[in-house]
Formats: sequence, structure tokens, C-alpha cells
Amino acid sequence: MTRSRTGILVALAAAVVAAAAVLGAQLISLGSAPAAYAAAAFERTGPVVGPDENPLYAIRAVLQGQSEAMVKGDRDGYLAAFPVAAPELRDRAGRRFDSLTALGVRRWDLTTNGVPGLLNGVWRLPVSVGYCFDTPDCTPLPLLLDTEWTVAHGRVRLAGWEQTDRPWDTTRLTVRRGERVTVAGAESVDPDALGALLRAAEAAAPTDDRVARSFGGPPRRYHVFVAGDEEWTTWYDGETENAAAYAIPLQPGTADVVVDHRQILSDAWNTQLLTHEFTHVVTLDGNRPAPGSWWLVEGIAEYVANADGAALRKDLRAVQAYVKAGRWDGTVALGAPADGTSLDDTVARYGIALLVVTYLAQHFGEAKLFAFFTQVVRKGVSPDAAAGAALGADWAAVVRDAAASVRVAAAQ
Repeated sequence: MTRSRTGILVALAAAVVAAAAVLGAQLISLGSAPAAYAAAAFERTGPVVGPDENPLYAIRAVLQGQSEAMVKGDRDGYLAAFPVAAPELRDRAGRRFDSLTALGVRRWDLTTNGVPGLLNGVWRLPVSVGYCFDTPDCTPLPLLLDTEWTVAHGRVRLAGWEQTDRPWDTTRLTVRRGERVTVAGAESVDPDALGALLRAAEAAAPTDDRVARSFGGPPRRYHVFVAGDEEWTTWYDGETENAAAYAIPLQPGTADVVVDHRQILSDAWNTQLLTHEFTHVVTLDGNRPAPGSWWLVEGIAEYVANADGAALRKDLRAVQAYVKAGRWDGTVALGAPADGTSLDDTVARYGIALLVVTYLAQHFGEAKLFAFFTQVVRKGVSPDAAAGAALGADWAAVVRDAAASVRVAAAQ
């Protein structure tokens, strides 16, 4: 049985009084009690493990208690399994709890994966985590983490918990919630910047909700994580060269958007940036696209963000310089910029992708464009086959005409 902090303190007080009486020493206050007393009392709480017994069932009981405590918002209950004598582990667990509850965690399902194995006095066991935010009626996001456990005084204790690269697991987040979007920033991020980004996110969401109707419907909520300098290099895939933000597909209907805090600028820019990223959320539907579809993935995001022409105005000058310098060979289906590509050339490639997708939308209509995207990106159909089925056109002719439209735009 997991005790609350109140229960532990009562036990500690009794231990301190007893020790003082035996030693004839002056009674010390609870606040100045040695850490050893806390550790000793702590080690005698929780599920019992018999001599030579595998702690699997005791571990399951601990994990069930942690799952329930997380959803109830019971911080003390969640931390109960983390040793008092391991403050760093407890502090990290506390930050995780604070961030998840601030985000509105509604499921935190911890289950064992296999049977613990003993090595050098430590029990090792993978633990499956299923979590989601905002509503318990969801398909939990899965994680598999390595854990380590010890048995002290016949009680099982968490000795190690693998840290993930998820934003909520690396820093205590500050959270701002709107009608459609949750924005969460690392501790180093200015809270005022989060408010500015939330305004932009709420302005972007209706545009992407409209697009989402062609891709199975909008997500229940968009989640945006704002990275400080350190987090930009460690969250998820880490820093993306020349990027201001990126979207990470997690599973169908769910993706996280990560924004570099240095890229929170004007309201117009912020809205354009998040409209682009939210397009990835609704069009990819949890899929990680093949590298060969980069032009279509980024082109459609720029297309949706270009409703007022701002995205094209941003990209066009770089496209003109790129084409004029002979760095574009006419390829329509561009791949992602190689490492070391300059920012101007990267912008130019985004602009070419935007112009190609705009050509498709203008000549075939959005409905056919979206059907073509679904075939190529989400179903893995070749552009050649998808053009016939979705566009009713020969792909070679489409490529020729789209390339010509890019050159016309670049010549302006």
C-alpha cells in the first residue's frame, strides 16, 4: 500500500521521538531530522517482496498506484515509489508530474513488459507507457521505457527510470490553453512569448480545421511546445537545420509541433508559421512520410499558409535568385535540402515546392490536390500512378507544365 506524505511524516515523527528518548539527546524538530530517518521510514512502505521472490507483482502494484495518482493529480502518491535518498530521481519525476498535469494528462497507463531480471543486485524491467491529454476517450500514445528496481527491507523501490526526449519529460513546462490549442514552453522561455504564440495558434487553427475535413477531420486539440536554446537541440529529433519549427507525427490523428523560441516574431509571421505546421498535423495523420515526398509535404503546408500570399512573398525572392543562378535543374519532386544548404537556398526549395503545389491546386482543384497528396504521401503510391487516379492526368505532362509555371514565377 502506498502511503501519502502525511503518513510518512507521522512515522518519521515517531521515529525521531523514539531515537531521542533512547539516546537521551535533546529532541530535534521534524524539519531538521537527518535524511537517514526519512529514508528508513520510506523503505518500509509499499508492496512487500518476500525473500528470493521475483518483484514482478510488487512492481505492478507500484505502477498501478502511479497511474492512478497521475490522473488524480496526486503528486505525493505519484512520487511515493521514488527513493527519498535519490533526490535527483525524485526531482525529475516531480517535474514530469508537474508538466503532465499542466498539459491536462487524462491517461497515464503504466504496465510491465516481460519479467524483471536481476543483475548486480538491481532488477531491470521495460515498462510500457500509454498517455494522452485532454480526454480519457483516446488512443494512448505509446512509449517503452527501461526501469530499474531494488528491494530494501522487503519493499520494492524505483532506482532508475529512463528519461525520454518528450518535452514534458525534460523540463517543467509553463502552459497556456486556448479554445483549440495548448501552448507549452520550457522554463527558460518568456511566458509573454507563449501568450503571443497562443494568439497566433488560435488564428491559424480554423484554416487547418477546414483543410482537415478532407483528411479525416481535425484533431481534438493542437499541441505546440516552445523550445529554449537547450531544448531545441534535445526535444524529439533535436535541432533541425534552418528550421523555425517542425511537426512530429506520433500516431494517427496526433502530432506535436515544436517551435524555436527565437522564431516567435510578429503576429503575422507566427500565424503563418503555425498554419504551416498545423497543416502537417492534419495532412500527415501520424505518418512519417517517405523522403521522396518532401516537395509535396512541404509544398502543401506552404500552400495552406499562403492564403494571403505572404508565404509566396517570403519565398519568391529566394526562388528567383536560385533559378537565375542555375541551381535548379527543373526537378519538380525536390527532396529535402541536404545538410549544409544555405538558408536562402533552403527557402528557395520551399518556394519551388509551394509554386508546384499551387499549380496543382489551380489546374485541378483542391479536392483533387488533396486526393493526390493522400495517394502519394499517406498510401505510398508513386506520383505517376497517383496522377492518373487522382488528377486524371499524365504525370510527365504535369511535371512539364508545373516546371514551366515555376520558371514563369521566377522570371517576374
